[in-house]
Amino acid sequence: MKKLAVLASLVVALALPAAAQSVRFPPIPPDKMDAKTKQFADDLKNSPRAGNITNAPFKVYARSPEFASYAIKMSDYLRWGTGMDGRLSELAILIAARNWTSDYIWHAHYPIAVKGGLDPSVGADIAAGKRPTKLKPDEAIIYDYLVETYRDKNVSDATFNAAVKQFGEKGVTDIIGLAGYYGITAMSLIAAKADTAPGNEPKLVRMAQVFPK
Repeated sequence: MKKLAVLASLVVALALPAAAQSVRFPPIPPDKMDAKTKQFADDLKNSPRAGNITNAPFKVYARSPEFASYAIKMSDYLRWGTGMDGRLSELAILIAARNWTSDYIWHAHYPIAVKGGLDPSVGADIAAGKRPTKLKPDEAIIYDYLVETYRDKNVSDATFNAAVKQFGEKGVTDIIGLAGYYGITAMSLIAAKADTAPGNEPKLVRMAQVFPK
């Protein structure tokens, strides 16, 4: 009986650290924020996203408010300041979400992409790990560029030249920036173990190879 009691105590003791770590990056109470964190919170509210510092990924960013300030300025520029059609920006974000299998980003951006003019079947195909059948010519260029980058760790001359011809060198750089920024977002969401609200969007299928040849 005594051995059982000792064993039970060990189980509880070993379980405590895991329980204590179950909530990652809890929101910072306003009275615990320093000046830079408060500024980040204000910047979030005043940005086009009208974000909240208590939500992922911003509650992760807030742990380094200097980084956070630059991160949301980068995000705001890449989403709304490049001059690129929102349909194309959102497609780049969806491809990044598919690469990371980020349900959170996918749930947030699929409806925005469709509202912006992306054919709903494009996202549905990407979610299922298929090459979309209804890509417009400019969408196909972004798809090919980012898929080759993620899948092949390379971009062919033909794909690169097509992207520069369509979007210019600045546009290609902005597309790279969009995909790269949402990699930061995805990693922050992973660190926070962020939950995803259920929605009507097609769900990301789990698979070893998310982009077909």
